[in-house]
Amino acid sequence: MKLDGFVRVLPRLVLLFVMACQHDAHAQEQAQAGTADSNLAAQVLTPVGTTYPYTQQLQWLDSGRFIVGRLDGSMTFFRPPGPTEWGPMLTDVLRTPANRGVEMMAVRDERTFVTSNDSTTITLWRERDTALQEDAEPAHLDRLPRAFRFENFAYDADVGTANSGVFVVHASREYLVTGHENGFVLIWSVSRNGRQLAVLKKLNVRSPDPIPSPFQLWNVRDIVAWRDGIVITGAEDGDLVMLQLPQGNVLARKRYNPAAQRGINGLAILDDHLVAVACSVGPADKNTWLFRVRPAEFQSQGSVDLKQNLALPQSFAFRAAMARVGGQPYVFATTQEGLLWTVLVTPDGQLQVQASSSVDFPIGEAIDYNPTTSQLAAVGVLVNLFNVAAPAPAAPAPRKQAVPKVAPPQAPSLRPEPAPAN
Repeated sequence: MKLDGFVRVLPRLVLLFVMACQHDAHAQEQAQAGTADSNLAAQVLTPVGTTYPYTQQLQWLDSGRFIVGRLDGSMTFFRPPGPTEWGPMLTDVLRTPANRGVEMMAVRDERTFVTSNDSTTITLWRERDTALQEDAEPAHLDRLPRAFRFENFAYDADVGTANSGVFVVHASREYLVTGHENGFVLIWSVSRNGRQLAVLKKLNVRSPDPIPSPFQLWNVRDIVAWRDGIVITGAEDGDLVMLQLPQGNVLARKRYNPAAQRGINGLAILDDHLVAVACSVGPADKNTWLFRVRPAEFQSQGSVDLKQNLALPQSFAFRAAMARVGGQPYVFATTQEGLLWTVLVTPDGQLQVQASSSVDFPIGEAIDYNPTTSQLAAVGVLVNLFNVAAPAPAAPAPRKQAVPKVAPPQAPSLRPEPAPAN
């Protein structure tokens, strides 16, 4: 009986053994196929490169359009949204002739602006006016698919790519001042109603005592115009330099921070208030510095470290803009934490943080303020637009409490454009 039972069970055991072997073989085939697929994918997908569309420059062209210049060489034009739209609306797209990143942008008027192109040229752009006859312009001005013409203007190769620029009118003459990567400033004459540029002066503004940074750079990152033909430069070597047009005489030079370990990233000016933003290193350093501009002098005032995470070893402030809101001067600055900061300039020359807003780009955004419309554009990858309004009046204190003589300052309202009604 026992033998008969074993005989009856034996076929089932053989079947289970065969199924187990088949399962193991199938698993091995799957593993081998997976490895083959992985190898095939590695052979099929070969990296070619990566394009970074990060914003480097931002300027309002007029009260209704701003231009975003990116590291991929593109320039995108946006306008504020209409009543039934949400967010800034794209209107035009250009690219630099050399397909290089837009490291410099300066607006002359609502139809004319200039950008960097490559290490030996800048590009002058002019929007065509269909109401005017412009066919008499030189034939070497290239017609783009959009209603823009451009012309490249050359300079010496040792100057380097343009990083900053500003148009200035002084003594009835017009100039363009550009700052460059190798520590040079070029002063250009502007003629033919903004259609022609010519280099007048080439200035070496390098610091004789640059900051002790592990990254020895000379880029003139920003230039702002003050008054009476005076411009101010801020560079990676750590110096603020005051220049007088048209000769380019140096009126003043000052290290923005006596203990600076990193260079200047950007400048902003409002009346006699000058702000320089940089990268703070360590818990005692600051990344935003205020100065009072006087003839042939920079007077140091307040400073602040715009940093939310106090554990960060360094805090990078990217760009700054200034505006008068409710009769008071304010600074707006973007930092590497993806924040847009609102800072009050107090009457005694201090910087007082009022608020911070997330702009969702953890490197730093280019910003520019439009005083005509009281709007602030901030762009990294996302295109943000804010209405800037004076802060609401402080609520009156209860009668039983002592009313302070001066209400504490409040942050201006930074409100995105409202969503359209359904």
